[in-house]
Amino acid sequence: MQAQSSTTLGDLIPYQDIPEAFPHLFSKKGWAWAAKQRQHNGLAKAFRKVGKKLFVNTKVLAECIDSQV
Repeated sequence: MQAQSSTTLGDLIPYQDIPEAFPHLFSKKGWAWAAKQRQHNGLAKAFRKVGKKLFVNTKVLAECIDSQV
């Protein structure tokens, strides 16, 4: 059984900062499209709304990317 990892505040970054944090994975344009299509591309569970702001859990994003074939 796999131990569940806990989320820290350091794992959450504003969604628009992903291309700057991980330029080797996403261009700004590519990330904008992936974020808009998150319900259809397997990335939805990495997104979290806090108040009116949208964040991405980078640990969960990595898991989502890793699970894609």
